[in-house]
Amino acid sequence: MMRLLLLFFGLALLAACTDVSEKNAQRLDFIGSTRFTASNKTTTVPGDTLASRIYAEANPDDPSQLLTRLRITVRYTPRRNPFLYPTPVSSLNRDSINKNPDGGFIYLDTLLSANPATSKSLLFTSVFGVRTTTGSERWEYELLSPDTVVLASRAFLVSMRRPDSLNTYHDYVLKLVSPANRPGARRFLHLRAGLALPAYTVLNTTTSRPASQAALQKLTDLILLPDGLTLVTPDAPASGIFKLDAQRWPAVNRRATRIYLTTQTDTTFGALFTNQAIQAAFTAASSGAATDGRVIGPVRAGQVYAFRTADTTPRYGVLLVVSVPVSTSTTTTTGLRLQVRMAK
Repeated sequence: MMRLLLLFFGLALLAACTDVSEKNAQRLDFIGSTRFTASNKTTTVPGDTLASRIYAEANPDDPSQLLTRLRITVRYTPRRNPFLYPTPVSSLNRDSINKNPDGGFIYLDTLLSANPATSKSLLFTSVFGVRTTTGSERWEYELLSPDTVVLASRAFLVSMRRPDSLNTYHDYVLKLVSPANRPGARRFLHLRAGLALPAYTVLNTTTSRPASQAALQKLTDLILLPDGLTLVTPDAPASGIFKLDAQRWPAVNRRATRIYLTTQTDTTFGALFTNQAIQAAFTAASSGAATDGRVIGPVRAGQVYAFRTADTTPRYGVLLVVSVPVSTSTTTTTGLRLQVRMAK
């Protein structure tokens, strides 16, 4: 009898605790479908485009409870940037790679509407590119309170496997959806890691958290403009087709990438796979160039460009325009495809 009473009171106490936690909790769920990633996934396509959709809801029975802040964090294991394997491979120290500071970043950190009529629920879709190096990336979505307490969270793991990880160069193809001639469709490219970031993660707004935006701005090497055919460096001069607000993107955060059209072709591109050959292509293209290397385009299929990033130790790469957006009365716009190759 005593055991039954203890079991009864224990269940009653558990029910009471569950009722309280559910009443005060916020709800966050992934929406799964053939299009949206909602659970762990493995891919073999570097830079593959994935999408996720979340549904968030504050307690509908509590008028004072509102959705206040959404944060998305991605963590790469090992680091997102490519690394050169030692010889012999058995001497690789994975601990030193995993502790590298480029292991992740805050993808999005934004305040939500303070209007009770619109801040009780949220439907949010995010399109992102998978890492281009072998490893995994953990995407975590969190709902935060005004004092940064995590109220709800969900996460999934995306793993990428490459059979050519021992190559001395890193290459991948970026598939950039053709913009619909609107600024929000711009893409911000981090060439070394092969990331194509959407505007809402990089450009500071009244609801975003500036610290996370600044970190992503400092990674951006090139910006794809709304025409889907023109690429500019973040430090390019303002013009009729390009302008970055100094408040939203301070000059100190603008990388001075340089990129030039070469005499290489889509055939000779294949021979550019050593650091010496890639750097020589850049030197030849930049010598006596008619431009200052900050604006290219409209690009055409088959063109090869050479670039130099603004890292502490400059890194060189080449870029082949595989295809350009096509849109006719019978053909759907396919977007810009770029094959990028950099020496590790």
